[in-house]
Amino acid sequence: MSPFIRISHVDKTYESRRSPVKALSDIDFDIAQGEFVSILGPSGCGKSTLLKCIAGLEPISGGRIEVAGIAVSQSPENLGIVFQRDVLLDWRTVLDNVLVVAELQGLDPRPLRARAIELLRSFGLGSFVDRYPWELSGGMRQRASICRALLLDPQLLLMDEPFGALDAMTRDELNVELRRTWTETRKTILFITHSVTEAVYLSDRIVVMSRNPGRIAEIIDVDLPAHRPLSTRGEPDFNRYTAHILWVFSSMGIIKGD
Repeated sequence: MSPFIRISHVDKTYESRRSPVKALSDIDFDIAQGEFVSILGPSGCGKSTLLKCIAGLEPISGGRIEVAGIAVSQSPENLGIVFQRDVLLDWRTVLDNVLVVAELQGLDPRPLRARAIELLRSFGLGSFVDRYPWELSGGMRQRASICRALLLDPQLLLMDEPFGALDAMTRDELNVELRRTWTETRKTILFITHSVTEAVYLSDRIVVMSRNPGRIAEIIDVDLPAHRPLSTRGEPDFNRYTAHILWVFSSMGIIKGD
């Protein structure tokens, strides 16, 4: 079976007045349909750049990216994106913020209201459909942005450090919700993070990146049970994965010990 996403020897260089800046170098891996893959690395390693290239928001400088067998030259069909900032519209209700994605696609939002309300209920926002974003906490706003990304039932969900700005407890909560959603829907998810524990908890595979320029240091298969309560993070296998990833970063000089 062909991979759902194929990233073949991708380079990305930004031109500047001083000299070109190479952000990505020879990025080469595949993602199967229904797989949850995290891209893990330090700030400045090109994680978000890679996601934007897959989303068709940034052109690549070399190589090839395919989604469902089609070379990416613009945003692929059946795509949902969640960014670090929720980018909700403060003058629209939570429900109308979820429905805006239908309007942007030129669709009549009215037939999708029931689905939008059901999504909001499933993410604990059923009693907030008529509230405005400024009335919500950061975690609630990000839940709404995930509902918006899921409204049109995309095959592919790209998530760019969506929980990075949240407090630790809210982040844990949303990790559980996201893992539950993925288990129920088996969407293909590419998740960008700089948190080792988050990557291990959520993923089937982890692509570990180095920087200057961004390269793949290692790809790690995560062989943990599909059902992962937060207590999984205390299990020996979980700790073995986190210790190995920390060793990889240490060997690259990204994490320095005493």
